[in-house]
Amino acid sequence: MINTVKSALSVSTHKIGVLSNNIANAGTTAFKRSEATFRDVYLTGGGMAKVSVGQGSLVHTNRSSHNPAELEKTGMSSDVAVNGHGMFILGSIDGDGSLRYSRNGSFQIDRNGLLTANDGSPVLTKELQTITVPSEVNGSPLTEFNISQEGDVRGTYGLKTPIDLGRIGLASFDNPSELNQIGDGYYVSNAEAGLYGLFDAKDGGTGTLLSGHLEVANVDISEELIGLISAQQAFSAASKALQADSDMVARFTR
Repeated sequence: MINTVKSALSVSTHKIGVLSNNIANAGTTAFKRSEATFRDVYLTGGGMAKVSVGQGSLVHTNRSSHNPAELEKTGMSSDVAVNGHGMFILGSIDGDGSLRYSRNGSFQIDRNGLLTANDGSPVLTKELQTITVPSEVNGSPLTEFNISQEGDVRGTYGLKTPIDLGRIGLASFDNPSELNQIGDGYYVSNAEAGLYGLFDAKDGGTGTLLSGHLEVANVDISEELIGLISAQQAFSAASKALQADSDMVARFTR
């Protein structure tokens, strides 16, 4: 019995931690809530019957839910939201060639003119090329900057016609819930996630881009709180069972 109670305490504690993290990040741009998954543990008895007796459960893994969330208007032309299932492709800050993926389209133009994420990671095209937005062209300063639904980054210099500076690429995955989360809303690919391909917006089922908007977290506070209360009740019940077992042992050993 003691092992079953211990597993219940461990599972409940883990679930409380996951739910608390979801609630804490409810205001984080493009945050994807996590779901704790568990597996049952059985002890098979000997003899002809081979009865399987439940021995509790163990933490299996945490899966990220990549369901798209609502889009919030910001009015910033460099903010972009994906209206679909695609993910932005980001290069490495130190240039080692590694790729990361994110739904957070809070972009900016750095001092070198590169379109980057908040941490300085360059935003890439489907060909894995960076996108540069010069501060001026032929002596004319940048007067307007926008991003189309297809991901075309355009800059207007002076009073001239806008020019295309690059097209933001999007990645599509067969099973995005298996992506490895590395923090701050960034993910790296693996065999289980199954990279379907790198596309322009609207292609490969990635969806369109909406400039001046950002995706909010896909966290429903009410559901998370209900789950948290349930996990806390399970923890409390396991604690009482552990105390009852301890009291019973104490009575028999007096």
